[in-house]
Amino acid sequence: MEYRTPDKTKRPYGSRARIGLIVPSPNTVAETEFWRMAPDGVTIHTTRMLLAEKSKDPLKAMEAYLPRVLEELRGLEVDVVAYGCTASALKTPHEQTRDEIAGELERPTVTTMGSVLAAFEAFGVKSVAVGSPYTDDINHAERRYFERQGLTVTADEGVMLFEAQKRGRHMNLVPPDAVEGLAESIDSPEADAIFLSCSDMATLGSLDRLEDKLGKPVISSAQATFWGALRAAGIEDKIEGCGRLLREY
Repeated sequence: MEYRTPDKTKRPYGSRARIGLIVPSPNTVAETEFWRMAPDGVTIHTTRMLLAEKSKDPLKAMEAYLPRVLEELRGLEVDVVAYGCTASALKTPHEQTRDEIAGELERPTVTTMGSVLAAFEAFGVKSVAVGSPYTDDINHAERRYFERQGLTVTADEGVMLFEAQKRGRHMNLVPPDAVEGLAESIDSPEADAIFLSCSDMATLGSLDRLEDKLGKPVISSAQATFWGALRAAGIEDKIEGCGRLLREY
């Protein structure tokens, strides 16, 4: 029998790109929103790293699962990889994570934080208001991170609705009205853009409404990560209903 090199354009699904998505184990939002944003011919294939609540440093411990998830993605023959965790960049430089994954899988790789910074650059953002479902210590660490990138942070506030959020859980239960209220509360004339941080906080249905109301870009973790992955896969489609980032860039 003669075997042929697979032609991805002949795939029944994913004929344009298969995106491999890596998320922390509690995350249910990024995968859902990736599928909602995906144009025809693009498929999403998700793998998870265990985020253990009882660990002294859950984000750092989570990274020990990276070799396993990379083997899973290798078997899936994905075309591009998206590392979908914002706060992990506060522990390990996102460039290091990107380069490790890209080197292991020999595939273009994007990270959430790298994609967010690229989105800021696309819009010419110099000052940003940051809202999240995180605890104050993480919000303050994120402020310091962005300030080290040369950005001015005009606000860094969290919406805390559930006790489990203190343990990295239930971010995905924050409802749209709370997300939109958070964005409006942190906005000011000094902020060039709003950043809604955390790929496990649902934002997709709120982005256009907020941009229309506030008159400035509103960027979220999952949206920026998908945008970065799509462009890394060479797909330049402009997508409606997902905020200005995907519609304009």
